[in-house]
Amino acid sequence: MNARILELVGGPLRAMRRATFWWSIGLAALVAGTISVWPAFKGSSGISQAMDQLPSGVVQAFGLADFGTPAGFLRGNLYDFFVPLLLAAAAVLFVNGQVAGEEASGRMELYLAQPISRKAVLLGRVVAALIALAVVTIVLLLAQLASDAAFDLQIDTGLVLSTIVLSGLLAAFHGSLAVAVAGIRGRPSLVLAIGLGVAFAGLIANSLFPLSAVLAPWRHLSPWDWAFGGNPLEQATDLWRYAALAVPSAILTAVGVLAVGRRDISGA
Repeated sequence: MNARILELVGGPLRAMRRATFWWSIGLAALVAGTISVWPAFKGSSGISQAMDQLPSGVVQAFGLADFGTPAGFLRGNLYDFFVPLLLAAAAVLFVNGQVAGEEASGRMELYLAQPISRKAVLLGRVVAALIALAVVTIVLLLAQLASDAAFDLQIDTGLVLSTIVLSGLLAAFHGSLAVAVAGIRGRPSLVLAIGLGVAFAGLIANSLFPLSAVLAPWRHLSPWDWAFGGNPLEQATDLWRYAALAVPSAILTAVGVLAVGRRDISGA
């Protein structure tokens, strides 16, 4: 029985090993390449002054505040947009490939032909996707810390760790949304559309809604605001922000697992 359970996780993990490797390499290269130009910005008050000349709304929307400081540099170049969005895309693609994609291709039937419940099959794939996301996030953290040391970007390690953990939890939230959609309706195009669409919508709400007095209060509905509204690169993050991402992720995953047990599995 233990071997069967391990296979429910190990099989999808083996299938994702190349994707996990390339996502890890790509994000590590992005971080290292970005931080490699930090010495040109380090201590440059002129850059910060130039950014301050822009409209305050633009500076806030695009994360350009204090661009000449380590926190401002990382926020504007990596953690306001690119890293969280790419991690969210990775999570959605991992789930889509191992759940909806497998069902649509008919390969899921090979597992379901065994004396195993649909819920167990889906849960094993969700755990595998979560492990793959965790690996990518850990590699990202290691690349960040190594690059900080190599290019003398001095910032508190705890703040960097908190920011990357929040990025990973934000990605897990969107991945769990993909699980819920895949559990209810195993169509790859629908999973991608909703999973990635919500990620982009949340990013837009967090970045652009503050520019409008009418829309500004609605930014707090965005998971991006739950994660980064406390400015984690500059100050300690409140514990509720971690829970605000982790709890809905668990609920959405449970919805997907329960839903898949109540419908027919489509074949190729």
